[in-house]
Amino acid sequence: MDITTNRDRYYTFLLLAAVMLIAATLRSPMTSVGPLIPLLREELQVSNALIGMVNTLPLIAFGLFSPFVPILSRKIGMEKTLLIAMVILSIGTFIRSLGEISILLFGTLLVGVAIAAGNVLMPGLIKLSFPYRIGLMTGLYSVAMNVFGALASGISVPLADLELLDWRNSLQIWTILSFLAVLVLLLRLPAILSDNKKVPGQVKAQPSNNLFTSKIAWAVTIYMGLQSLIPYSLFTWLPDILLEKGFSQEDAGWLIALFQIGLLPANFIVPIIASKLNNQRVLAFASGLFFFFGLLGVSLVSSQLIVVFLLLAGVGAGTTFSLAMMFFVLRTNTVSESSQLSGMAQSIGYILAATGPIFLGAIAEWFHGWTVPLVILMVVSLLIAFFGTIAGRNETVSLKARGT
Repeated sequence: MDITTNRDRYYTFLLLAAVMLIAATLRSPMTSVGPLIPLLREELQVSNALIGMVNTLPLIAFGLFSPFVPILSRKIGMEKTLLIAMVILSIGTFIRSLGEISILLFGTLLVGVAIAAGNVLMPGLIKLSFPYRIGLMTGLYSVAMNVFGALASGISVPLADLELLDWRNSLQIWTILSFLAVLVLLLRLPAILSDNKKVPGQVKAQPSNNLFTSKIAWAVTIYMGLQSLIPYSLFTWLPDILLEKGFSQEDAGWLIALFQIGLLPANFIVPIIASKLNNQRVLAFASGLFFFFGLLGVSLVSSQLIVVFLLLAGVGAGTTFSLAMMFFVLRTNTVSESSQLSGMAQSIGYILAATGPIFLGAIAEWFHGWTVPLVILMVVSLLIAFFGTIAGRNETVSLKARGT
């Protein structure tokens, strides 16, 4: 009995470690690129639109690959799918810095495919493995994702400036996280392969349902896409926005990190609050307003006071992201539905988000500045508030809740 208990605790610990490590890999390979974009554009001699593809390609991969993730997961299991994804992520993160723009884009595409699997499956894995701690685990998962995302933004330029390193090494260093995730998942293989239902974290296949006729599923999907469009646009172009305002490239990297630090309190607190509320409509509406006023300040301020507004925008990003992750759980009745809703929302949502960096980069070149793109993002933030009030209703994709 003691041996079984100790084994279960060991595998539960490994599952928790895997969740945190996978979370750490879902933003850092992308946020590490943003501060380096001015350097990459100069060294590779490419346009805004082409270099914007470095952050847009993963979003396109999210959109194209996400619908197939639940299908693969039902065939081979969640954790096997995640293990394959972490191997692909390790390869993509390493090779993208080996050559010219074509190799960079190919490696980036692999990164996007791998992250898509993590994005889709993690909410369902948390719902299944930690059913009584969904809010807490979603919070920890979100915090880990954004702590390492912020760290990647902050140290990318300083690493590239070190005497023995360059931008290629600065990007390759994030391979370490996905490699560690692979090792932990390999240690969990006996639990993953076991037929013993008591083994923590084991995932069984469940039937698929069509969510495309559900109004609440579409509201969650649009909310997911719009809330992703703003951060990924900022990860790509905030360095240029800040350089236009007179900040140095290194300062811009740290200011992007501060934007992501603003996410952290919301990442941890919002899922816990959301899980206890009868509905999340007010919280979702407020999330859009945080974005709006943060972006308004960024557009108007050129002094150090911009830190306040970047933090406010970060609170908006943290709140919207955490709510989107919670909606995958709260708006569904089963683990299968959760993975399906996550796949639908992230597929369509990330295709929508992918338009942001390219479109805003082109608009900035057209208008010779970043004022108009920031105004567009403010309009998007108001749309987030609108669709959030619909997605926040106390309903599920298959059955309306009573008492709403």
